[in-house]
Amino acid sequence: MYTIGTPRLPPCVKGLIIANVAIFILQLLPGIGDTVTGVGAMNPVYAFKYLQLWRLVTYMFLHSPDMLFHILFNMLSLWWFGAELEDIWGRNKFLLFYFVCGIGSGLFTLFYLVAGQPNVIVIGASGAVLGLLTAYAIYYPQRQVLLFGIFPMRMRTLVIGYAAISVFFSVSGGGGNVSHIVHLGGIVVAYVYLKTVPALIIEWNKRMYVWRSRRQINRMTKK
Repeated sequence: MYTIGTPRLPPCVKGLIIANVAIFILQLLPGIGDTVTGVGAMNPVYAFKYLQLWRLVTYMFLHSPDMLFHILFNMLSLWWFGAELEDIWGRNKFLLFYFVCGIGSGLFTLFYLVAGQPNVIVIGASGAVLGLLTAYAIYYPQRQVLLFGIFPMRMRTLVIGYAAISVFFSVSGGGGNVSHIVHLGGIVVAYVYLKTVPALIIEWNKRMYVWRSRRQINRMTKK
């Protein structure tokens, strides 16, 4: 078995953490914090009625000033699980995946909220971070982590557990101020992305290779 240690801090992960922490500090400042949160938070009315689509990105960099654990959990998870994924994929693919999960989980949440809770405000990097956890579980399903620093658990079991809890609270409406639908959205988007997009890219590259080869043969034939 393999247990995650303390990974290094690659450029993209480092940049995302710095950005999140810097914006969190702004949120704590009197007179500024409420404005920063108000402009960047995600909400169905602002996003759909007023077409403020930037909120699908900015909400990922905002966290609750009243819940230090919120940003602490997200940033530690981004570091622990994102570092190795960035090493595997490289900067561009890592950032693409991170924002696809964040924006995708945001859309997932907006469509869920628009019918019954259009005035709910959503903030946090949890959707993108749960996407990273899902990717890590797909790549390393048997690796172990210490849940709450105590209980050993395989990555696959951890993500399945997160998904089950997210479904339960999303359906029941419980869970307090935690947006479990965002967590579920991040898991779903990450899984669908990793199970479809790489295969589509491979198929596209094959088709392009065949097309270029035929074009080359035709050119040689004409000569």
